[in-house]
Amino acid sequence: MFYADLNHFKGKSGYEIDGVWYPRVTSIVSIKAKPALYKFYADQGSFSAGEAVKAKSAEEGTLIHETIEAILSGKQAVVPHSIKPAIDAFLEFKKENEIVPMKIEERVISKNKWYAGTVDVIGKLNGRLGVLDIKTSYSIYRDYGIQTAAYVEAIKENNIFPTTRWVLRIDQAKECLKCGAKMREKGGNVKVRGGILNCQHKFSELKGEIELKELENFEEDLMAFLACKDLWVWEHDHWIKKIKNGVSKI
Repeated sequence: MFYADLNHFKGKSGYEIDGVWYPRVTSIVSIKAKPALYKFYADQGSFSAGEAVKAKSAEEGTLIHETIEAILSGKQAVVPHSIKPAIDAFLEFKKENEIVPMKIEERVISKNKWYAGTVDVIGKLNGRLGVLDIKTSYSIYRDYGIQTAAYVEAIKENNIFPTTRWVLRIDQAKECLKCGAKMREKGGNVKVRGGILNCQHKFSELKGEIELKELENFEEDLMAFLACKDLWVWEHDHWIKKIKNGVSKI
């Protein structure tokens, strides 16, 4: 990514907290290669077209996040029609599983390892304390383990000790009534996956999907995150040196 100046870099890549700048967890994780993302851009025909779909998808994902966070906060949430199937699926999940949030959209800082991030939910799920990361992706990707391990490590510095990490994937799609293929539209991009290749699909109404996965191998994921951080700092050495020269506590 091109950065016009130091302030641009700092704003896009991290947080200024109590006079100290910290790189953002999601910025650090972005250094890792993502072959599926590269294929997505190739399928769009151009980088600009891919960026437009990505931006629209992010808006839709943010809308689902904000609605769920309002529900978990006990607020009266207005559910837009466009995401109602996904939210209905979450409400059904919530009926069947006890979610007790301690913190929602919580900024966490690791002063020891120099990074910061924002956690979706810190709380108890069915009586167990952990980090709950909400995703609106097509699948649960291995990279999510790197991100959530960073959050847990930072939380521990505040004497809160999560025992586990979960990814809660919330999505919506139409299902072929003949072959089970799924048609997913996100960011204006329509994708049909699975089923039978030559099926004359007959798709259902939009349905919400919920998938919960508990993540294992915390230590391995944390090591991977810290390796990403080392590479990220190396990649952005030009800007990091400027920050070090301007801020004494880093």
